[in-house]
Amino acid sequence: MSTGGRNQLGTDLDELRLLAGLSYRELARRTGCARSTLHDALTGRRFPRLDTVLAIARACGGDITRWRLRWVAACRRSGAAHGRDDVDQTQLTGVV
Repeated sequence: MSTGGRNQLGTDLDELRLLAGLSYRELARRTGCARSTLHDALTGRRFPRLDTVLAIARACGGDITRWRLRWVAACRRSGAAHGRDDVDQTQLTGVV
């Protein structure tokens, strides 16, 4: 399984966080997510749930539709769309 989609999504989310000028602490406060969850998502350690990606995008002023589509693409590239990793199949239903 390729991890390219996973790593790129995390890298891009972290770039969004940096452009917004947010620390992990501030991002955690704005999203309601644990700092460890954010760190795992932004470093590519774990594939983020869709709701986590959208919360990060919202907190950083990102386009929600764009980030939803990027998440789906990353799922497909990483193989997560086939039931592997941490992606709940119900998250893919009706996304595109």
